[in-house]
Amino acid sequence: MTALPSGGNAKKDANAYRKAARPRTGTLGGSNKMLSAREVAAILSVPERTIREKWRDWELPAYRIGKHLRWKERDVHAWIDRHAA
Repeated sequence: MTALPSGGNAKKDANAYRKAARPRTGTLGGSNKMLSAREVAAILSVPERTIREKWRDWELPAYRIGKHLRWKERDVHAWIDRHAA
């Protein structure tokens, strides 16, 4: 059995533990954190160069921030859900 985090408020700690243990479901949730090509490559298990070369072909929505490409974490997970085999 996994121990709950210890602290002053046991009920609050139990709720935090339950929230952390939930798997990601659907594409509505998630983060709007902006990811670099390296982070997207790690999520998709492909080389970083592949992300930089194929993001347009794959229709993976990206944003230019200055000279950098960034992807929203939410968009990446939604793209994965749409292209799951």
